[in-house]
Amino acid sequence: MHWADVEASELPPEPLIATGITPSGPIHLGSLREILTGDAIKRASDSGKLLYIADSIDPLRRVYPFLEESYEQYVGMPLHDIPCICGSHASYADHYLEPFLETIEQLGIECSVKYTHKMYAEGLYEGAIRKLIESRNVVAQILSEKANRQLEDSWYPYNPICNDCGRLGTTDILSFEDPFVHYRCKCGNQGKADIRTDDGKLPWRCDWPARWWILGVDCEPLGKDHATSGGSWDTGTEIIKKVFGTPPPHPVVYEWIQLKGKGAMSSSSGIAIKGEDILAMLEPEIIRFLLMKTKPQSHIDFDPALPLLDLVEEYDQIESKYYDGELEEDEKRTYELSQADGIPEYPPTRVPYRHLVNLVQIYDSVDDMWEISVGDECGPDDYERLIERAEKVRYWIDNFAPDFVKFSIKKEMPDVTLDENQRLFLEKYLSSLEEIDEWRDDLLHSLVHSTAEEVNLSKGKAFSIFYTILLGQKRGPKLGRFLMQIDREFLLQRLKKALK
Repeated sequence: MHWADVEASELPPEPLIATGITPSGPIHLGSLREILTGDAIKRASDSGKLLYIADSIDPLRRVYPFLEESYEQYVGMPLHDIPCICGSHASYADHYLEPFLETIEQLGIECSVKYTHKMYAEGLYEGAIRKLIESRNVVAQILSEKANRQLEDSWYPYNPICNDCGRLGTTDILSFEDPFVHYRCKCGNQGKADIRTDDGKLPWRCDWPARWWILGVDCEPLGKDHATSGGSWDTGTEIIKKVFGTPPPHPVVYEWIQLKGKGAMSSSSGIAIKGEDILAMLEPEIIRFLLMKTKPQSHIDFDPALPLLDLVEEYDQIESKYYDGELEEDEKRTYELSQADGIPEYPPTRVPYRHLVNLVQIYDSVDDMWEISVGDECGPDDYERLIERAEKVRYWIDNFAPDFVKFSIKKEMPDVTLDENQRLFLEKYLSSLEEIDEWRDDLLHSLVHSTAEEVNLSKGKAFSIFYTILLGQKRGPKLGRFLMQIDREFLLQRLKKALK
């Protein structure tokens, strides 16, 4: 049974599944795990609904590595009140949220989006804030027992936003006269915050259970940091039971996605691959597949270099077996949940990613790639699939591929000096090529070996001849497949020119 079906079986009919994040930096593949986990459970529950909550009222906590020093002036201010980094969006929060929302749309994720600054402004938190303030001694005891946080008697579960400096976390609450919280800020200002508006917000450990209660959340995926002993899940579950009188949602704890060789992906540390970058080099189905095939509790090592090709190949094989009826039930479900826009009516013909790595560096025309790799054996949408994958392969080559897979066929003949043995090898190879009616990559490759043995030339020197006269370098892609992808007449003429 697929993990998403297992989680869905724990939920009531028509469950509300909530996910969310603070848009303080680039929203990356690790962040996508949460919402894709929620989306899988929603799909498995048939009638479920998915909610994405953007914590836009959260403060900027520090000047992150990707920010200019000028943003020091905004530390402590709500993200929706801070200017956009590039000047093209309404706020700092929108700068990161808008591309993320475009990404999840391309991934086939259907969800409702709520911004916390609007939820506060619309008064949705009013009742929860009042309950928490009235029960502040109960809340303080929970935080003390569960999180070992010793709070002063004057503590309130509410953070006013100073109406002078505009910051959170710099105020001391003096009193509460419903609906106003009176405070003094470190900037010297004294004021009052209206709990019916966005004059302030709850601290995270109170905000989380409050939104469960306000929205009626039935299930929420959460990172393992929240689920540690004494973490915000422990305190949140106690608060919702003792203050709001309702049970907590069903938790689905997920592990981090590690960026190979660098550690867990994190916006604040700068260790991340943005969601839009992932989509630029992989089809949506493959991104979904990466997470659908892995239980949330298992960590993922993501390597955007050569191992990316293995991931695509694994997906292509699963897809082929799906239409051949060769998959176990769990694998079949994985494939179905990986689809962004529904299961294709016809078995897709996908040009292998590895194959395209060579083709896009040889040909500019998609028609040429189509002719050499697909021909007439195709379905109605396969040409568009080739265009899409070719674009993604180009992006991968330009941004993430190791240098040794990159090449460019020289338009003019490079300077080549052949010794007598190499010349003999090339003459015999060329002679054999001209007699072959049907070129195959395995035949072209094995012919190098047999011809080299015949003239007593080392295999390394034999292969390097082709890379030198075609690419102007000593190494290159797998030779048989590479030669197969080059125009036959061009190859014959280049070999003849080398002999001259």
